[in-house]
Amino acid sequence: MTRDIANMRIRFYGVQGGDSGYPDVNERSAIVDEVRDTLLQRVFSDLAAADDGNTASPELTALLNGSVTAETVSTYRNSLDLDYPVSYGGWTTCVHLETADGHDIVFDCGTGFRNCALDLQHKWSETKERHLFILGSHSHIDHTIGFDQAAVCHDPRNTIHVVGNQQFLSALDRNLGIFTKQVAESIIGVQTPLYYGTMAARFEGTVIVSQKQPEGSRSTNIAAHTFIINKPLQLGNTSIRAFEVCHPAPCLAYRIERGGKSFVFCTDHELRRGVDQYDPRQKKSEQAERQLRDIATETDLLYRDGQFQRREYDGEIGIGRSPAMTRLDWGHSCVEDVIEMADQCDVGHTLVGHHEPNRPWQDYRQIDDQLDQHRQKTGRHIQLARAEMVIDL
Repeated sequence: MTRDIANMRIRFYGVQGGDSGYPDVNERSAIVDEVRDTLLQRVFSDLAAADDGNTASPELTALLNGSVTAETVSTYRNSLDLDYPVSYGGWTTCVHLETADGHDIVFDCGTGFRNCALDLQHKWSETKERHLFILGSHSHIDHTIGFDQAAVCHDPRNTIHVVGNQQFLSALDRNLGIFTKQVAESIIGVQTPLYYGTMAARFEGTVIVSQKQPEGSRSTNIAAHTFIINKPLQLGNTSIRAFEVCHPAPCLAYRIERGGKSFVFCTDHELRRGVDQYDPRQKKSEQAERQLRDIATETDLLYRDGQFQRREYDGEIGIGRSPAMTRLDWGHSCVEDVIEMADQCDVGHTLVGHHEPNRPWQDYRQIDDQLDQHRQKTGRHIQLARAEMVIDL
């Protein structure tokens, strides 16, 4: 039974960057080995505890409460309440925020959006009129690729309010024509077989701009509405503030406040670590970082890009089987940057996200263990984000 939402519930459907991934044979083998080792350790521990000190070993049938069958073994295994090895998920960025008064807000439409959309359709069930607000960060394909085949886009009862910068709205409209109802003949079917003619939902675009537009003018032909970036967007009692971060494509982050709680969603942002402190790109990055820290200070929950470790970013070591190379100006920060920010900004709970797709599962575990050690030392709750996590604020 789903528990009631007191204020805000945040579900992470996709937290990986770059591309969707699935564990390779070595990673799957490591996961299976861990499950088996844990189970066997528990079995032998229980057998040892059941030994009454006689030379004879305890009867296995006594441990299983019956003869050895698939059913008794399964019952015994389930009784152990073993933790399954942590999975970080292979879907790209998508986060769903649900409010107590029924607003559904989705941040980005990576491959995780497909599962999110299915859950939304199930939740809405027979509701006749349904509204979904999608807040986009930027136009890159790993943040938009899950849009066209998402179930919510193919139900005529749904109104999809898409909010983002010019490039984000254009990226969705270029191949699909969901706002303009126009797609060039040379584009239809090139990247997807779908377009506005096959998508039954209603789509409404709102473009976020940096300054107020002249009276009567429109900044774009794809957006029905224009919204100024420094003005809070209100959905009932929920306040949403967009702000710009540092990325090769124009990129937005968001701060959400409701009921005295706050959540900052910041994906694809780079705290640039160049050697020339006077480089204009360095200045722009540092300015964006200062703004992010100001906005995120004392926030309850922070999701922040930490795709690399510092030595990987600097090109000293590779990631998984990928060779060592500098990641300067790739548009992503380091785990160390997120830790420093969380400590200095007194963040309540920090999730390091936008995971590197080349990173092996074992390396994720190692980083998470290091973050846990930091938590034990400082009391600061920092961990790697995991797909399918649910957090209530």
